[in-house]
Amino acid sequence: MSPPKRTTSRALSTGIRANISTILLLVAVLFFVFVARVIYSPLLPAIERDLHLNHTQAASFFLFITLGYTVMNLLSGFVASWLGHRSTVFIAALLVILASVFIAASSSLLLIRVGLVFVGVGAGLYPPSGIAMVSSLVDSKDEGKVLSIHEAGPNLGFIVAPLIVALILPRLNWRSCLVVVSLLGLVLGMLFMIFSRGGSFKGEAPVLRNATQILSLPSFWIATVLLALGAGASIGLYSIIPTYLVFERGLGQELVNTIVGISRISGLIALFFAGFLVDRFGAKRIISVILLSAGLATVAFWVRSRPILLAAVFLQPIFIVSFFPAFLTAIARIAPRRLQNLTISFALPLGYGFGGGILPVVLGWLGDHATFAIGFLLYGLILIAGSGLPFLLALKDTG
Repeated sequence: MSPPKRTTSRALSTGIRANISTILLLVAVLFFVFVARVIYSPLLPAIERDLHLNHTQAASFFLFITLGYTVMNLLSGFVASWLGHRSTVFIAALLVILASVFIAASSSLLLIRVGLVFVGVGAGLYPPSGIAMVSSLVDSKDEGKVLSIHEAGPNLGFIVAPLIVALILPRLNWRSCLVVVSLLGLVLGMLFMIFSRGGSFKGEAPVLRNATQILSLPSFWIATVLLALGAGASIGLYSIIPTYLVFERGLGQELVNTIVGISRISGLIALFFAGFLVDRFGAKRIISVILLSAGLATVAFWVRSRPILLAAVFLQPIFIVSFFPAFLTAIARIAPRRLQNLTISFALPLGYGFGGGILPVVLGWLGDHATFAIGFLLYGLILIAGSGLPFLLALKDTG
């Protein structure tokens, strides 16, 4: 068994400023891994037309990604306990690169689905090791801040993915977008391996004794439900919004991708305040306010008024972007710190399995058999109802 994280990482100076280069390299790897997952959201209308798919079939792309993601989340502890967190982060990026190239070259829907599973496998390998590594670089008092910086990776991905598609798709095709993203990942992965510091300590393996200690905690299950709600409000809705705006609201695809990309910039700005808010007011309060606000904005997608719809497109990311720094701060304080990578690896498959996999398929089914708008209304109400759950969490050393 490896010793606690704080002890193993003392060879390095702690603090954001002392480790900013490694923190930013981790942000860069997470950015690539996330873009490779969400790039299918802005590409979905083009893929539907090219492969002659209905909304449910297209939305199932995210289910296949989530399948690989959830399975590897559960197994990532074995890899991290064998290779160490730094090597695990690089292997995650490499798997996503290879799977994306495979999809770009695939000629059948079956092969594409196989590739999507392996995109999920690589993406699922990153979070437990990446979060454990970035957390090891700072003291507990700065954990909220560094996790907010770390979460700039996926939020940049939300911005860049539709803009890549808006730039490339009119000139080439959706497969070319995947190749460009893969080349970007190769560059960022190599920079990470050459210049990053730390992360050589190993994670805990998901053996029965460790699993029992985590799974017996009521707060773990509450946190998992909260993650499902947050992931659904973030990546789940993002996966379907472009398709909704193109097919149900009649907007042009290039315009939609530009709007969706720009709308996420405000969320990125809000993210840099998230860590300070979490450290100041406590993770539970912040998560509650986020779910309530995001729920109200999600309900607004149901309204037929175009100005209200566009306002929701821009406001919803501002509210939900702070969820993940707050959530990660909370879940790190549910179980002993040495089990942090396992707590995350157990929660992510359950939470993202619903929010990132099942929810898009449900929304796609509603798009085929009723309207996407009904799905947005129902999910918004679920978020509002779940905003009281954070106060049931029992956290260590937090408000």
